[in-house]
Order: sequence, then C-alpha cells, then structure tokens
Amino acid sequence: MTTRSLHSDVIARIPLLIAASVLAACAGAPRVAPPRVAVESVRLERITGTEARFDVMLNLTNPNARELAVDAIDASVTIDNVPVGTATLKEPLRLPANGEATATLQARAGLAAVLRLAADFAQRAQEQKGSGQPTQVRYAVSGTAILEGGLSIPFSRSGEFRIGAAATSPR
Repeated sequence: MTTRSLHSDVIARIPLLIAASVLAACAGAPRVAPPRVAVESVRLERITGTEARFDVMLNLTNPNARELAVDAIDASVTIDNVPVGTATLKEPLRLPANGEATATLQARAGLAAVLRLAADFAQRAQEQKGSGQPTQVRYAVSGTAILEGGLSIPFSRSGEFRIGAAATSPR
C-alpha cells in the first residue's frame, strides 16, 4: 500500500470514527425517565370587576434516582368551555430524587371571560336554587412541563370544582 492510499484510507475513516465515538458517549449517558405531572386541583381564587384568578395545583413525581430541575410549566386553562388564559410556573423548581413536589400555577381571565363566566355561574346558581346542590364548574387544564435540558412533558386533565369551595380534587 502506498503512502498516498494509506493517507486516503485514514481520511475516509475519520467520519466513521467520529460517529462511533458519539454513539459510545450516548450509550454511556444515563437515561432520564420523565416525571409524572398530575393536576391535583383547580380553585377559583377570586373574582374582581375586571378579572378572575384561578390557582392550578400540580403534583410532580420524579421516578429517577437523581434530582431533576423543572425550568418552566405552561398550561391552557378552560373553565366551563371558556378559555381563561395561560397558567405559568412563577419560578423553576427542583424535583428531589424519587420524590414529589407541588407546583402552583396561576391563570387570570380577562374581562370578557369574567363576564361570560359570571353570567353562566349566576344562571346555574339560579337553576339550582333551593336544590341544596352546590354549583359544579367544569375545568380543563393542558400544558407542558419543560425540564432542564429542554425535555418536554405534556399533561392534560379535566374535572369539576364547586363555586366557593376552597379546593377540589379532579373528578
């Protein structure tokens, strides 16, 4: 084999060596199981003349043997089929290894949504007047939790809560 063909043979194999090195490095990296994200409750915090505030409580469970950082959570919130806004995580949180953490998100509904919801709540309360039954309100929450490194974990949940109730469990 000539020096020239040996040189060409080595150059031709460089991409293969790089690809093999990258694959070997990836194979040695520990895989991270995605945390479970569950909507624990939705609560009507307050209604003012111009907005309504809803708290969304999420329970995050980390199945990994190492701590995980949750950089962001964004979720769309719908109350009685009325989009009320996006709920966001105020600051990043740490999920302990093999542990749980609770995140509170807050959604704010603008004036148009408040007026629609108030009219619906009033009508339902009037219809149920004297029945002794609490007014149930339907909600839907769907969004994405973003982990350190950019891994996205989608979640979605719907259920009901009572008007004036302190908190509720999803149904």
